[in-house]
Amino acid sequence: MPSLSLDSRADEDQWIWESFRYHSRTFSLAAYLLPSSVQMSVATLYLYCRRVDSIADQRVLEVGRERALQEVKRVRDRLDDTLAGHPPDNTVLWRRLAEVNDDTSLPEEPLYELIEGAIWDLEGRPIESKADLVDYSNLVGGSVGAMMLPFLADDDRHDTLEPAARRLGIAMQITNIVRDVGEDIDDLDRVYLPSRWLDTHEVPEEDLRAARITNGYPTLLEEAMETAEKYYQESFDGVAALPFRSRYGIRSAARMYREIMNEVRANDYDNLSQRAYVPFRRKLSLMVFDGYHRRKRRLASET
Repeated sequence: MPSLSLDSRADEDQWIWESFRYHSRTFSLAAYLLPSSVQMSVATLYLYCRRVDSIADQRVLEVGRERALQEVKRVRDRLDDTLAGHPPDNTVLWRRLAEVNDDTSLPEEPLYELIEGAIWDLEGRPIESKADLVDYSNLVGGSVGAMMLPFLADDDRHDTLEPAARRLGIAMQITNIVRDVGEDIDDLDRVYLPSRWLDTHEVPEEDLRAARITNGYPTLLEEAMETAEKYYQESFDGVAALPFRSRYGIRSAARMYREIMNEVRANDYDNLSQRAYVPFRRKLSLMVFDGYHRRKRRLASET
């Protein structure tokens, strides 16, 4: 994460935005398309999400599971204080999150759901079924869609649009899971693909750990990607109902993220030894034209 001297509010803004860009090129690029009045709030909220995620995905490697669980619970206590208007004064993130909450009245449930998702990881709860996959993805992805909604739509539309926002978050999280199978095993000793899918497609977990792509593995990944595609599709009516500036930014983010799955296909389903990413020029083209399905059909015809 960028390290800056924070001597003024402008320095804090720079730190927040540079940290946002450092952690997510895709979301920060899409955020430029949102109204300027909400960009810093979105960046601040994203860094809250990163703060929680980093304990479950990085800090745990440094201090162990029990200590990481304690740190997640301290984050929950700090969130309690922040939402009550008493953030830790010496921390930019919590102070600025309190300001965002004062201005916007953040929905509290998804903020806490994200913490529950981190606890799921740190307690080592298994993902056995598609229902488990969706439940987990809702905690760590659907919650993000729900907590961002106040910056995207008018107050009177939140209840109507929240299901679509959660579906988009679930789709993006399943996309993450598909992209990161090898990294999750190597770095965190975690497998998020449902164990029942592994059994159905005759993909032994030990093959994943050895980075062996067996005959059933591409079909298993297609089942995961079809699940994500379903949630993307179900979210699009809600995205279309957003105001134009918000709609364009979120639609672009969804297209860019969904394209990761085509990159997995282009890599011959090898997400065990390499990481799929969408080149910058393709991201820009997706802002203008959604070529996902056409490219998916072309990649299928080449296999």
